[in-house]
Amino acid sequence: MLVVYLDPYFLGDPLFVPGLARDVAARGTGLVLVHGSGERGERALESLGRMPTATHGVWHAADAEGRGAVERAVRVLNREITHELNEAGVSGIGLLGSDRGLLKQVAGRVVAGRAGWLSDLASRGVVAVVAAMATVDGVEVEVDAARAAGVLADALDVPVAALTTASVAPDAALSLAEVRVPDAAALGRIRPKGEGIHVGTRPTLRDSSGPSAVLTTG
Repeated sequence: MLVVYLDPYFLGDPLFVPGLARDVAARGTGLVLVHGSGERGERALESLGRMPTATHGVWHAADAEGRGAVERAVRVLNREITHELNEAGVSGIGLLGSDRGLLKQVAGRVVAGRAGWLSDLASRGVVAVVAAMATVDGVEVEVDAARAAGVLADALDVPVAALTTASVAPDAALSLAEVRVPDAAALGRIRPKGEGIHVGTRPTLRDSSGPSAVLTTG
């Protein structure tokens, strides 16, 4: 089982999600995909006449109108990813991190709640597509998708991966600094305590231009 953080860079490529769906079908099951609102959230806020700003991939939305716009955007993206999986013959289910207490934000920190049921889904051959939304004082808000992927992987005791833009041979010896990651800072948020990260390959998880490496923990 593997938790994969989907970077906004890749989600902004219209060819990426269909390609990912085909690759997931080829790889098999045992995946949890985690994403934020990406460009969709930005455009949703712009449609309200606002100048979007983000911290750690999370768009600033201080009021209910802004939060609602971002939530709708992330829900649409979640449905699209899940639809592409299903079209490729993969049994996928779209989820919000706020569903069944999966993700919470406590004192500004993203934490995992009850996550064991994701393993149950994977054991039945279902790929969970998790939108990085959490509940804060009864309100659903977007949270850092990179950190959400990390805490879910910790809760499930499985590796976490982030796609890169580099094509890497299976036996390649690369340092972390040599690997091109669109949002390199996300790696520190996935593993804030500095746990080891090594380069591996998942040739069935790729961008639209060909096989890409993933950075996995452990």
